[in-house]
Amino acid sequence: MTEKKLKIAVVGLGTNGSMHFKQLQHMDSVEIIAVADPLIESRKETLNLSGIPLLTKDYHDILVNDEVAAIFFFTPSSQHLQNIADAAKAHKNIFCEKPLSKDGSIAECKATLEKVKEAGIKLQIGFNRRFDPQFKQIHERVKNGEIGTPQIVKVVARDPFVIPYDFIKNSGGLIQDFTAHDFDMLRYQAGSDIDEVFIESSILIDPKLAEFDDVDTLTASVKFKNGALGLIDESRKAVYGYDQRVEVFGPKGMLKAENVSKSTVEYYNEQNVALKKPLDYYLNRFEEAYLEEKSLFIKSVLEDLPVICTGEDALKAMCCSNAALESQKIGRPVKIQY
Repeated sequence: MTEKKLKIAVVGLGTNGSMHFKQLQHMDSVEIIAVADPLIESRKETLNLSGIPLLTKDYHDILVNDEVAAIFFFTPSSQHLQNIADAAKAHKNIFCEKPLSKDGSIAECKATLEKVKEAGIKLQIGFNRRFDPQFKQIHERVKNGEIGTPQIVKVVARDPFVIPYDFIKNSGGLIQDFTAHDFDMLRYQAGSDIDEVFIESSILIDPKLAEFDDVDTLTASVKFKNGALGLIDESRKAVYGYDQRVEVFGPKGMLKAENVSKSTVEYYNEQNVALKKPLDYYLNRFEEAYLEEKSLFIKSVLEDLPVICTGEDALKAMCCSNAALESQKIGRPVKIQY
């Protein structure tokens, strides 16, 4: 029996899009029948696009293709909301990188999500860390009650280097680009929405970030609606590698995910203990999570199952980010307005 394949299109072949595209090419459950990118001609030199029936600079050409059942959007953050609205209107299932929107209002986001609902299609937003095997295992064990109801959730998220300035300028800054991931992780692990957030931030690594009204070091303290507490610790530069850890503490114990390295071998002698540093880049650290998020979205469409990370989840992360920006500005805790 031949396995059913989902006919898909990929829009956006930048750094992230190229990585996703290569993974999709090796998946037996999909057939890529269309690709769109403004630089499609130059992309042919770096990616294997041969055999794909439709290659175009304009993704609107894909929207009118009746064979396309789902579209994967790996476009700039500022385009996401319009991408989703256009695909919903064309009745295409949608996988879109986070965030839901960089510049759109909460009202505009809610209106777009209503269009998705009316169209009766699937929408999954790419909060990839939910699909990391370690973080997912913590979530499932918390859900099974192994440590009781979470009381404190901690997330550490530190990059190995300051990313290019051009990307920072267009990303929405540390809170919208990085902390949004961590707000989603806090909600995911705590099993409760965030009620209030307090941000403290500084420029301790790269003074040039002040030109972009951004920071490089941040802590967030949150209170969940169920009374539990959460902490986020972020930095744009950890000299020892890509530092990504999660800890959930409850009345019956604690679950903790440490960093991932290339080797689990540790060397012990009478002077020192030596171990490998964490992986050095997010594309390496979360390679398996990126594959899993797409695999489960495809399964959701083919088998008509609920998606793991919905547009509503992304909207809540955006609401948290908006409150965080306000807290950063006024220096006080801010209630989340959902």
